Amino acid sequence: MSEDLLILMRERIAIGLAREKTKEAIEGWERTAILILKDGRMYHFIVKDNDIAVQQGGIDNPDMTIQSDEDTVRKLFLEEMSATAALLKRKLKVKGSAGDLMKIRHIF
Repeated sequence: MSEDLLILMRERIAIGLAREKTKEAIEGWERTAILILKDGRMYHFIVKDNDIAVQQGGIDNPDMTIQSDEDTVRKLFLEEMSATAALLKRKLKVKGSAGDLMKIRHIF
């Protein structure tokens, strides 16, 4: 199941990177983020060189920490739920700078 989620995230990131608004949002932006699922699985994202990479496992000193469950993450990546709705329903918790949080909402 975790491999399916990783494949989904990578596919949806590729789709997002084809969008002009995503390219503009990450232009010159370098950040790291960790996604921690309720079941303990972790994934990390690296935004660098106008690209976004996602891998399984944690990362030291991430710029952002995201906590959620697999179902919510799937819905977010499939655009079946907005990040705002997930935050309001407390299905998504994000810690990071206000500037980063504002920027990340323009990526997908």
